Amino acid sequence: MDRDLVGRVAMTGALALVLLAAAALYVAALPGFLGVLSGGAVGLASLAWLSLGCRGALALWSGGRAHPLWLVSLGLRHLFLFAALGILLWSGYVHPLGLVAGLSVIPPVLIAQALRVPTPRA
Repeated sequence: MDRDLVGRVAMTGALALVLLAAAALYVAALPGFLGVLSGGAVGLASLAWLSLGCRGALALWSGGRAHPLWLVSLGLRHLFLFAALGILLWSGYVHPLGLVAGLSVIPPVLIAQALRVPTPRA
C-alpha cells in the first residue's frame, strides 16, 4: 500500500473516530466512548501493520533484500489483534457495540480514499 494512502486513511479515520466517539459518549457514556476509540485504534494499527508487512513481503518477492519473516509477521497480525480485542472485551471497560463501531470506521474510509487516488494513464 502506498504510504500516502495509509496516511490519508489514518488522518480521515481519526477524524471520523473522534466524531463517532463524541456521539458514543453522549449515547452510551464512557464504555461506549472507550469502545469506539479502542476499536478504531485496533483498526488503524491493523492497517499500519498490514501496510508495513506487505511492503516487506513484496520486497522479498521482487528480488530485494527483505527477511522472509515478513510473511510470518502478516500471519501473526491476526493473532495479536484478536488477542487485543479479547483483552479489551474481557476487561469490561469497553462496550462491545462501541468496539464494533470503532472497528467498522476504517474500511469505508479506506475505500473512499483509495477511490480518490488518480489512476495512471497509458
